[in-house]
Amino acid sequence: MGMNATMQAATAPAVATLGRGRRLLMAPGVHARLPARPPAVTRLGQIAQALVEQTVAATLSLAVTSTHLHALAQMSAPAIVFQELPPFPSPLGTSSLQAAYNALRDQLAVFRSGAESWITPRRGAEMPSVLSQLASMPRLLADITRTLNDALVGRYGQTAGQPACTYSLKVCERALRRQGEAVSALLAAASQQGQWLATTAGTLVGATQTGPLGQLLAAYGGEVKAMTTAVEQARAGVAAEAGRIIGAGVGTLSSLTAGVVGLTLCWNPQGWAMIPGGAIGMDADLGALQAQLGKLEALIEVKVDRWRQEQAAALLLAGMRVQLQGVAPMLQATQEELAALVWLLGTLPAEMSNALGALEAGEREAAREEWNAVMADAALSDTPALHLWPSPTHLSAPSKVAVAGDDIFRIGPSGRMYQYCETTRSWTDMKESALSCVSDGYDLVAIDGAPATSAGLGMTGPSSYQVKLYDRFTQAWAVISTFPATCVAVGDGDIYAVSQATGDGRIHRYNGKGKSWTALPMLPGPDVAAQIAVAGGVVFALANNSQTLYRYNVARQSWGRVGRFACQSIRAGGGKLGIVDADNRAYLHDPAAGGAPRQVGVCVGAIAPLSTGDQLAIASHPPGALWHIDTTAQPPQRTHLAPDAVAVFAGDAESAYYTDARGAFHRLTLDGATVTLPPLPEA
Repeated sequence: MGMNATMQAATAPAVATLGRGRRLLMAPGVHARLPARPPAVTRLGQIAQALVEQTVAATLSLAVTSTHLHALAQMSAPAIVFQELPPFPSPLGTSSLQAAYNALRDQLAVFRSGAESWITPRRGAEMPSVLSQLASMPRLLADITRTLNDALVGRYGQTAGQPACTYSLKVCERALRRQGEAVSALLAAASQQGQWLATTAGTLVGATQTGPLGQLLAAYGGEVKAMTTAVEQARAGVAAEAGRIIGAGVGTLSSLTAGVVGLTLCWNPQGWAMIPGGAIGMDADLGALQAQLGKLEALIEVKVDRWRQEQAAALLLAGMRVQLQGVAPMLQATQEELAALVWLLGTLPAEMSNALGALEAGEREAAREEWNAVMADAALSDTPALHLWPSPTHLSAPSKVAVAGDDIFRIGPSGRMYQYCETTRSWTDMKESALSCVSDGYDLVAIDGAPATSAGLGMTGPSSYQVKLYDRFTQAWAVISTFPATCVAVGDGDIYAVSQATGDGRIHRYNGKGKSWTALPMLPGPDVAAQIAVAGGVVFALANNSQTLYRYNVARQSWGRVGRFACQSIRAGGGKLGIVDADNRAYLHDPAAGGAPRQVGVCVGAIAPLSTGDQLAIASHPPGALWHIDTTAQPPQRTHLAPDAVAVFAGDAESAYYTDARGAFHRLTLDGATVTLPPLPEA
């Protein structure tokens, strides 16, 4: 959308744009629409609708651009050493290729530094970061509304001989000018930084299109094309998750907790992976999404000869290039939306003066009520905050909810942990931050940390990523690991964690005292675990690169394969293991009974095993449908429970919970009823 088109959208009557819903860029090449609203009756209401729509558009555009840059700021390129490896001699010449690749890594480091300054300002910088000003835009609606109400009730008084509200309207005009100046300053900062970032990203893209690096990509054209297609498809999938912020209604912006709209390019010694750098929504279950992106390696079939540095580098550059190509359009869209908001704020004083001046005395209250109704529907008076979570190179398949009997533990958007009290029907702040939490009904285990950056609350929390254990009797936390963890699992009194310490990547078992752990053998391949779960006293691991499911044999001290299919997620419950494979088929595995996993469902996106052995499943098609699967029946029987679930959780008892597309948290009772729990204090 060009600048002229944006301006026309801002200047057109509210009825023209609200009838079909504004189209917004959510990721490079991927758009979503604001929900359509019926046009207001009064001219003042139409002005309110136009103002809300443009403010929401500018806020969301800034949010998704910031998360895209956040992902790129964490992008890493490995130190590949090109050398002649028979029987595959390099046709390009290793010395020139090495020099070009090293130069690209240096340029990427400079770009990452600039992207980080968009999120977090450098020490001593005079200007705040662009992201930190996200909350200022919705706040202007509350300020304008308060001033308008003052004007309409005549709080500032009237001067004899002047029309009603004239003096008050002057106050409105000054307030609007101040808001316009603030947004103009934000636009100037975004334009200045955006121009540099777009130019630098373009330079990096150009470096991959010419010279030795261009020849490298051309030499592996088939794999590069497959890689590019896979990244674009994965990016569209992540952007679709972000679209839920819009699709659920404009009002959800009041608790915006967006993660990375884009992908973070990560490298580990066992292979590469493209995975999302954050969560869309506080309770989003990332297991299925991470597994979907994990299929990229299978799509380009790189596992067979991963040791070929040239091919690995070509695939790495292809993924990097398609991400960097999205920087310029994202920045341009943000600048256009901010410019349109600046223009609209500049025209509002005259528009509001004309609208209020034309009102009869008996019409003012109706116009004021419609204005306030539009603002209340937008729910923007509560300042939103954008929380950017750590890169998944430091976190794998995080869980934001842990259930232990009737106790519910949730990690809020800011990283704070809360416990639900059934007697008071309220959430209690546990005075602790965490990145992920799990429970087996007794032990509550978490990974220490907080969002990397938080706009709106002005906080940035340190993250140790160490494992910590909660004593539910003394209500005290204790750090129980010295190593940082990517994920944790607990069951039957045993605690397991995957170490992210350099050169490690193994699964460790807690010895039950102090900070003593025992490392289990590496997974076959070797590979690292993307997810782990404990069922029936057995620890299971889902391999990151091969997507193979393994179980640990304590007697043999070795890993054995479970099933002959690629998996995308695993969840334990009731002493059994629930599995979703790469083709969205659901399985149930009983470690005590042995044998192969039993298929119990199809078109499944996420699961939560119950203590009875039954499963709750969120359908992959139609997306969001929540089902109860009776696994004792032959064939298994499904019962529909809800139409719009985005995450589901189960406890050690027959208790289950799910989050809907609007962010509401619900309990499923034994009789099939649904009870909506109150929102978190910070939501």
